[in-house]
Order: sequence, then structure tokens, then C-alpha cells
Amino acid sequence: MKKRRVNQYDGHFRSFNKARKFVHSLKLENVPDWEEYRKSDKIPVDIPTNPNRAYKKEWITWGDWLGTGTIANRNRKFRPFEEARKFARSLKLKNQDEWMEYSKSDERPSDIPTNPHNAYKNDGWKSLGDFLGNWRTRVPASRRASFEKARKFVRSLKLKSSQEWHEYCKSGEKPDDIPADAYRSYINKGWKSWDDFLGVKKIRKYTKDNTRPFNEAREFVHLLKLKTQDDWRTYAKSDKRPDDIPVAPEQIYKEYKNGGDWIGTGTIAARDREYRSFNESREFARKLGLKSGTEWRDYCKSGKKPDDIPADIFHTYSKEFTSMGDFLGTGTIANQNRKYRSFSEARKFVRKLGLNSSTEWEEYCKSGKKPDDIPTSPRGSYKEFKDMKDWLGTTMLSYEEAEKQAPILVNELGIETKDDWEKASREGKIPKNFPAQPWEYYSERYQRGRKK
Repeated sequence: MKKRRVNQYDGHFRSFNKARKFVHSLKLENVPDWEEYRKSDKIPVDIPTNPNRAYKKEWITWGDWLGTGTIANRNRKFRPFEEARKFARSLKLKNQDEWMEYSKSDERPSDIPTNPHNAYKNDGWKSLGDFLGNWRTRVPASRRASFEKARKFVRSLKLKSSQEWHEYCKSGEKPDDIPADAYRSYINKGWKSWDDFLGVKKIRKYTKDNTRPFNEAREFVHLLKLKTQDDWRTYAKSDKRPDDIPVAPEQIYKEYKNGGDWIGTGTIAARDREYRSFNESREFARKLGLKSGTEWRDYCKSGKKPDDIPADIFHTYSKEFTSMGDFLGTGTIANQNRKYRSFSEARKFVRKLGLNSSTEWEEYCKSGKKPDDIPTSPRGSYKEFKDMKDWLGTTMLSYEEAEKQAPILVNELGIETKDDWEKASREGKIPKNFPAQPWEYYSERYQRGRKK
């Protein structure tokens, strides 16, 4: 028989001290463990399932009840904000992820909160960046100095570059209302440039006197490992570029060759390259044994193509280029440039092949047996084209058409009886658009059935 639970408000529970002593003996580690235990049949009837309600006067914390000593954040006593921040900054943590990892470790003192923004929200809290001493702390717009005020302050520092500004921000001397990310903070509120913000006189024109020698400048750029001219342009506009490295080196250095030489990739723009003559390029291409424009494009992408052979042969040799078949030596002519047999002649040829379906036609076209003056796609080549059955000759002739052509077949094949006709049909001598038994197919009875 199931034990009756004692009503937690009827005063028949064990005393608080005895109940707590019993719970300590269970060695539960946390509140979830208690929740699981209290829902089981193991809990005595005189131990309340909600002890925090049953023992309101004596109740302290769940850590006290379970014997773990754990104290809920809201009940803990933490260090004063200034002391806690000083301790946090000494850790030299860089971001929120590192703080979260540290706060979960056993190294965090119990009087340092895991969530300092909640513990100190009314005691000087600004941001996690401020708490950790991270100079990149984002200053909220509500506490941010106006652009004019910030610029006036920064100019008083007599800094010469954005790099010096970033170093200053790391020093910890920067006022809290001046944002370190000044560009983002003031982008639409008066911001012009770092030179304007710092009060540095802008050098409008680079000369040999204010730039590094070409070889030194190029060596510096090579160390950046840039891959494209777009990478260089992005870098040149950034705060990372030293002032003595020109944005447009081609305008400063006589030694400048091209973008590939400048950034170290060796790549030369197509418009600046010197290519072999058309005949020399064609002779080279024909030796490759490529069969199509697709194979040529794949070859160009492979990295094996010499730099003095253009990938875009059509535009580079616009005057000499006639066709890809001529350039590669295959003799292949593009469909739009081919000359085909007339529709009647082509269809007559195809019907003699004895093909029964579009699939068989496609296989025949791929076999290499098809003459060049017979199109692979008759639908796009002939206005007279109706459908594949008509093209292949598998559409049964009307009675009138069969009546005209049958005598010709009979004379050519020497057919004298019905058996002779059926035999010729089995041997493939009769066209597919003629029935094997025309006397049955074209009978009035059969035709009536087809009409129904």
C-alpha cells in the first residue's frame, strides 16, 4: 500500500534540523538531483517535497539544505565592483568567450560573479570590455562624446597615425566616453579621415622624398602575401598601410612593372601581356590534341598554359580567328556555321538507317558514323521538321501515301505474295513507316476501330 504524503502545511514534518540532517546523508550534489529524488518513492512521508515553503522561518539556501554549501548568486556577497574589476583586468582576458571559459573553471574565486553585469548593474557597471580592461570596448551612443569633443581631445595628444592611436587606447589612459573604434562610431557624424581626426597634415602627393625606395617598398608588400590586385587596393586604403608606402606605386616609381611584380604573384594583366602571333599560338594549340572548346577552357584553367598564349583567343586574335575547330586543328565547325543537306535529302538518309526511337538516334549521333552534313539536332536546323517519328520514318503512312509507295517497293524487292512482304518486313527491307501486314492495318474494319 502506497504511503500517504503528509500535507506540507499540517505541521507533521520532521523538525528542520532533523530533516536537513537526513537530506545531507543522501549526498545529493545539486537542486536537479533533489528534484529527481523528491519525485521518487524513496522520500519519507515526513520529509517535505518543497522544504523552502515548509520551513520558511529556518530556511537559508539550497546549498545549506543539501549540504553542498552552494549559494545562489542573488544570495552571495561579492567583492566591491572596483576590486572585482581590478582582479578581472589582471587576468588579461581578451573577450567574452575567454571570460565565460574562465568563470566556469575552478580558478574563479567564489566572491567574483559569473555574471558581473547582473551583480554590478547598479554599482558602476559599463560593459564587459571595461570590466576586463579590453581597449576595444564599444562605447554606447548614450555615453559617447560628440565627434567634435572627441576630435579635439585626440588632436591634443599629438599622435601621428592610427597605429599610435590604437597603442594609446591599449594604455588604459583613454577616457571612457571616447570610443577606440572612432571610425565606426563617427562614420556619419562628422568623420572624414584618420588624418583629420588626429590633426595630422595630410600628404597630398607622394614623392621620392617621402616614400621608401622601390626595392624596399616592394619587398615589404611581398611579405603581405597578397593574392590579387583587389587585395592590394583594400590594403592600401586601410589603416595598416605605412605612410611611406604609396597607394599608387605605378605613379611614383619608374621601376614599377606591373601589379603582379608589385605584390609578388608575377601575374600580368591580360592587356599588358605580349602574346605569340596567331599562327604560333595555333601551332602550339594543335599539338595539344584537344578536341573541343570545353577542353581548351579546361586546359587554360589547369595552370599549364604558357603566359604568352592567350586564353581568350577569340578577342586577342579577332582578325585571324575563324573557328575553334581551325585553332585546335580538329576541323570541327560550329553548328551555326555548318552547311547541311536539304531536309528531304537528310530525312531520306536517316530513314534508311532503320532507327526506331530518339534514343537510338542519339546513340547513332555519338557513334561517329553520322556525316557532318546531317545535323545532330534536326529540330533546330530545319523549319520543315515535325517530330522524331517523321524524321526517323516510324510514323505509319496514311493509306493514300502507302498506296503510292507500295508498288515501288514491290517492284524493287520482287514481292509477289503476302508471305514475301512479311518476310521482307522481318528482314528490315520494308521501311518502318509501312506496317508488316498492310492488308490488315489499312482494312476498313481496322480503320473503324482506330477512329473509335
